Amino acid sequence: MDFLDFIRESAIILIPVIYFIGIFLRQTPFIPEWSHVWIELLFACIACLLYYGWEIQSVVQGILVTGVATVYKDIVDTTFGSLKVSEKWKDRQKKKDIS
Repeated sequence: MDFLDFIRESAIILIPVIYFIGIFLRQTPFIPEWSHVWIELLFACIACLLYYGWEIQSVVQGILVTGVATVYKDIVDTTFGSLKVSEKWKDRQKKKDIS
């Protein structure tokens, strides 16, 4: 099942917007990490309500685009986070070999 089958074509632009809002929120030290997704969800739902009008489908679109942006963030963090761990592990091995 593909999320994009359920997201309106005009709402897809919100996915990178929400992703970047998440990046900005992570750089803000006084906002707790647990609230980042809730802020993103609120922004997406308000944006969809303003664009599509006051209907339940607007809220559903906001939830879906936030979900896709969150899954994408997790995929990027897992992929590049594991690369960073791998690089640190290689550095440690080199230091052990030198000793």
